[in-house]
Parts: sequence; C-alpha cells; structure tokens
Amino acid sequence: MIDIRGLFPFSLVDYPGKISCIIFCGGCNFRCPFCHNPCLVFDPASQPRITEPQLFHFLESRRNRLEGVVISGGEPTLHSGLHRLADKIRSAGFLVKLDTNGTNPEVVRQLLEDSLPDAFGIDYKAPASDYSRLTGTGDSGVAERVHRTIRMAVESGRFLDVRTTVHRELLSPEMLAQMHRELRGLGVKRWMLQQFNPVEVIDDELPEKPTYSDAELVRIARSLGEDVLVRGLTGRIISRD
Repeated sequence: MIDIRGLFPFSLVDYPGKISCIIFCGGCNFRCPFCHNPCLVFDPASQPRITEPQLFHFLESRRNRLEGVVISGGEPTLHSGLHRLADKIRSAGFLVKLDTNGTNPEVVRQLLEDSLPDAFGIDYKAPASDYSRLTGTGDSGVAERVHRTIRMAVESGRFLDVRTTVHRELLSPEMLAQMHRELRGLGVKRWMLQQFNPVEVIDDELPEKPTYSDAELVRIARSLGEDVLVRGLTGRIISRD
C-alpha cells in the first residue's frame, strides 16, 4: 500500500518535455529547512487520502491528454507499495517519473531491474560533508547512499533531473561549486539550481532571511559551467544570456 496524500492534475514542469500529473506520498526521512511540503513530512494524515481507484479513475479521464505520472512526496521510496504502483501506472499506458531524495538505493535498484521508472528527479541537497546537517538526519552515511542512487540513475541512461533548492543562508557559492564537482564526478550532465520559494516551509524563519536573486543565481550558474541551469519561481528556466 502506498499512502497518496495529494494529486496535482497538470504540470508542464515536473516531468520535463512531458505533460504530467503529480501524486504526493506522505512521510519523509529528511527535515530540510526549505521543504515547502511540511504537512507531508510531519502530518500526512492531515491531507485527504487519495485511493488507488480514485487515482486510476482520474488517469482514465485524462487519457490522451496526460503522458506521464510523477510520483513525488514526501519520499516515495519509503513506501512498500511503490514498485507495484509504478508498474500499474506503466501498464495503464502512462510514463512514470520518480522524484526521490536518493536515500534508498536498494529500492531504486529493484525498480530498475523491472525497467522502472522511465525518468528520475533527484534532489541534491548539499555538499557531501554537509548532507547530514542540512537534511536534519544525523546520519553520517546519507550522502554515500544518495551518491549510489545518482550513479544508478546515470548508468541506467534514463532522463535524470538533478536539482537543488538554493537559499543564501544554507548554501554559499563555494558550497555550490563543491556540489557541482561532486555531481560531475558521479556522471551528472545537467544540474538545475532552483530558486527558493518563500512559502510555508519547515524552517519558518527562512522566508524572512535574504536569499539570492535570480540574477545572482544565473551568475553562479555561468561561473560553474554550461551544464548548470536556473529555474525560477514560475518553474521556467531562466535564460543565461
């Protein structure tokens, strides 16, 4: 069983190049200060539950209009029913993109053995040396597991969207440069810097603190290389020109 606690019916952003919907799973093993889904982290039961029959009724009503389903969260790989649900969505004729924090490489390996999913979105939170601190886990091995997941996604040849939410209080330009080196070492060819969204987040003081402007993020991206892009609050990629 997978605990679905949200459904966004239409997106042109979350599965790049595809028209998709997004389902949100309850529960997460991270406590990222910038997370804009605190209800899914701390109290998923506060959100209306969407049953599988409801989900597939919705998908059938959107047949020939939606191309894919993004399974997001929370953290989907915490749910024992993920594999079965992804296979069922694929069998219904939709592509599957998995959004994950990368902390469960064994789950990802099992999915890949059955040719699932069709695409990955992986949030890369911090330099390896700061991963435990910035994700609130206290787990010294967390960065190594995330790296294993990224390597598997790269080696699978599937579309891979690696992205990082950036706030000046949490990630300095030097830390971003270190993250870029780490991702290149893992074989990542494209990295998206995401503008911090000042809505309800886990650290309720963070929206009041100054962060980077879009122009500053673009300058950082330029300094790192052509493989680094910037996504603004609208979800659109900001021109580097």
